[in-house]
Amino acid sequence: MDNFVITNGIIITMNSKNKIITDGAIVVENGIIVDIGKTREIIERYNYERIDAKGNIVMPGLINTHTHLFQELGKNLGTDVDLLHWFKSVWSPLVTNMTLDDYRNSVELGILEAIKSGTTTILAYEHAINAFQGSIDMIISAIRNSGIRCIFGYGYQDTGEEIGAPKIAVKDTEYIRKRIKSFLSKYKQDDMFRIWLAPGTINWCTEELLKLTKDIADEYGLGITVHMNETKAEREYSIKKRGRSEVEYAYSTGLLGPNVLGVHLVWVDEQEIDILARANTKVSHNPISNMYLASGVAPIPKMLEKNITVGLATDGAASNNNMDMFDVIRITPLLHKVVWGNPTAISALDTLRMATIMGAESLLMCDKIGSIEKGKYADIIIVDIHKPNTTPFYNPIASIVYSASSENVDTVIINGKIVMNNKQLVSINEETIIEKAQKSFQNILDRLEA
Repeated sequence: MDNFVITNGIIITMNSKNKIITDGAIVVENGIIVDIGKTREIIERYNYERIDAKGNIVMPGLINTHTHLFQELGKNLGTDVDLLHWFKSVWSPLVTNMTLDDYRNSVELGILEAIKSGTTTILAYEHAINAFQGSIDMIISAIRNSGIRCIFGYGYQDTGEEIGAPKIAVKDTEYIRKRIKSFLSKYKQDDMFRIWLAPGTINWCTEELLKLTKDIADEYGLGITVHMNETKAEREYSIKKRGRSEVEYAYSTGLLGPNVLGVHLVWVDEQEIDILARANTKVSHNPISNMYLASGVAPIPKMLEKNITVGLATDGAASNNNMDMFDVIRITPLLHKVVWGNPTAISALDTLRMATIMGAESLLMCDKIGSIEKGKYADIIIVDIHKPNTTPFYNPIASIVYSASSENVDTVIINGKIVMNNKQLVSINEETIIEKAQKSFQNILDRLEA
């Protein structure tokens, strides 16, 4: 249906006033939100097909600002290791033994998991893409056909083997330049599929490659996303090699700016936070992955104090073990409360903003998604609060942040299209995807043991 009304919902708008509308309704026409108000008033004006929210929460879809879809098949391959050992025990063996068919199955599984947990937009940071020979049409088609809104981070690296970059994915700078140009000319971009540049990490790129990244981004009007200062060891390596941290080095090359999303930023001091703020560089916070790999805790409250835009993310499933943004939402404020010894270090409202409208700002799309407002795309989820974990119900935002889980997600609408209804996927065959993914994983294990 092209035009419909969602009725009888508790609407968490996430607009600039953080308005909540009880017994609210949302009108969608051809994928766009055209009206919002009280149910009784809205249904008097619009004779469209109705979706009854049944008194549940209606809110913007969650925005995952950093994940690696190729890692979906790497869940639990490496446990109880730090990042450097994880690269050697998980990242490199996984990519080396993965075919393009496996990659497609990994992508489909990751998107399936994302949608079922209420995520409507992802930044898929695919920095292993150059390790795969041949056409990646099937990968792009799998993303396009899934119905999820995606920013595809075209990844690459031309150095860094001594700091964890897998040899199979390290290519020379000229090869990377040609591949990027070819990729940009081949695949059409729109608001459902955008392309960003995604150098693997500052330590995995020569100065020449970082400057090439900036030049191409400026030429094509692209965003850039890059790992920075993820671990203490990486920060120390950069200082030893270049005389400055990854953040400082990236700033000196001219890479940082308002179109850049830095990922992790765990080991940053006050001076580096000031650099990020000065450059208006955005930050993707990946708390569960940082905990899983014992990388540390990013000083997000200090960044927010400096008005740095921060989005939330799962990271790849191989360093998190799922794609569940509800897990990230719950962990984020709890982690910072205990680390900083301050119950208000990050509030429930701040957390939900990071998962929605600030996430949209991180992806340079806050004029189009991230809140329920007139003129924006209808990326909407309905969260069932009539469950044991959300009963009794009192505060809508606190219920989402501290009580709800992905199991509460009932309906997912992306770009005005229903992709999950009553917990049932509409155009994705869940059983087939799971079966194919498990088979691919077994094939990878067989190759590892061969």
